[in-house]
Amino acid sequence: LACCCFPKCGRVLVPLPALWRQVFAMAGVDAARFACAVPGTAGPSYSDGKYWKLRYTEKTFEPFEWYLKWEQIKEIVAPLLTAESEVLVLGCGTSLLPEQLLAEGLAAQVTCVDQCAELIEALKQKYADKAGLQFEHLSAQQLPQDWAQRFDLVLDKAMLDCVLSGRQARPRADEILQAVSAVLKSSGSRYVLVSHARPEQRLHILCQPSTDFSQEYQWTVSRHKVPRPLAAGDAAAKGGKAKKGDDGLGGTLEASAACNPEENAYHIYCCERE
Repeated sequence: LACCCFPKCGRVLVPLPALWRQVFAMAGVDAARFACAVPGTAGPSYSDGKYWKLRYTEKTFEPFEWYLKWEQIKEIVAPLLTAESEVLVLGCGTSLLPEQLLAEGLAAQVTCVDQCAELIEALKQKYADKAGLQFEHLSAQQLPQDWAQRFDLVLDKAMLDCVLSGRQARPRADEILQAVSAVLKSSGSRYVLVSHARPEQRLHILCQPSTDFSQEYQWTVSRHKVPRPLAAGDAAAKGGKAKKGDDGLGGTLEASAACNPEENAYHIYCCERE
């Protein structure tokens, strides 16, 4: 098997044991992404800060969107915001979404946090003249106490999925949700989670069993499904085919008959306080 985390390194991978494949499936992530290298050459996983430091350094902090772009979640998220909204983006990475929110007049202030110090420093320099954007080197598990009940919306695009793919997954996820709950305003606020995981893999974390309400976090959870976009470069892997005239460098694909739209989708969980 070729290394999937570092496609150009040429390392040989050892298949994941069946038990770990089941664990990753429960977390709602693709187990193939986390295959371990030959002993002695293993790289860090998505839940490890070392992975992100290496990734951002190698990619020179170039923009990248995990899962979905703003245009693909705008219909769901935009109605939740106003020009006066204060937004917190967890695990912001190099997403362009924060500046897009401001450009469309959907927030007065967007605060972005990430555990990679080098990334945050690069973003501070990049957006030094951009009023309304704030960048902080913080763990989502330990948000400042003086942020209590500050935000109208907390946006998490793939971060919780990364945490749930690593060690001590559930305790760490619970700590993040507790931190999120603390910084949300007591009413009219929302935590929006964009995830690869299906409802049966996420709802038990976000709310009480057999209900859409969480007594602990005082929010009600609603769910939305967004079809997973196909990238031209993924035609063979995704079972799609390029349209006539596509050069394979960025054209639109058509899903094959084998593509299951129910499975080939991302899930957006809106946790709302009335």
